[in-house]
Amino acid sequence: VYVVAVSGGVDSMVLLDVLRQQSGVRLVVAHFDHGIRANSDVDRVLVQQTAQRHKLPFVYHEGNLGIGASEDVARKARYDFLHQVKRASKADAIITAHHHNDVLETAIINMLRGTGRKGLTSLHSRETIHRPLLHLEKSHLRQYAQDQGLVWNEDETNTDTKYLRNHVRHNLLSRFSSEDRQKLAEIIRKAASVNQELDQQLTHYL
Repeated sequence: VYVVAVSGGVDSMVLLDVLRQQSGVRLVVAHFDHGIRANSDVDRVLVQQTAQRHKLPFVYHEGNLGIGASEDVARKARYDFLHQVKRASKADAIITAHHHNDVLETAIINMLRGTGRKGLTSLHSRETIHRPLLHLEKSHLRQYAQDQGLVWNEDETNTDTKYLRNHVRHNLLSRFSSEDRQKLAEIIRKAASVNQELDQQLTHYL
């Protein structure tokens, strides 16, 4: 059993569509309504109807975080909910729709925050959270959604650059050339390898 996090956006709707076609995979569709947007209930309705159409169990929670909620508060509340669903459903792991663009954005955000050597490589799959789309560009997911005739909702807050991630996405990463993006991706891959080696070495001294 896997808990699949579905917001109603194109990324998670693609993830759900791909996973539901995998034989032998049991899914619980989980939707967290942050309560930041006045019309956020339309996302819940879309995800719920999609889950019902594919005869998948659906769980949701209203966070009621309010308009001024920060990205960090929203993220923590969302993951708290997902882990609660994981425990309640005795699932093996949570599956999220993070993709390659998210990897680059997260690396830049963590560099700006000065999070240290682990910051560059913080967005990856782990035992309890699987992220199978990390190798795919956002454009590939959107193309798949269009080809398959999927329906999704666009979150208007994704264009609001008062949020750090949106600022990085629209004002920084958008200026990177294809070559620059490839270079950053390679730096992240090398950092992940170095971090793994360092962690293995450090265990010998603890």
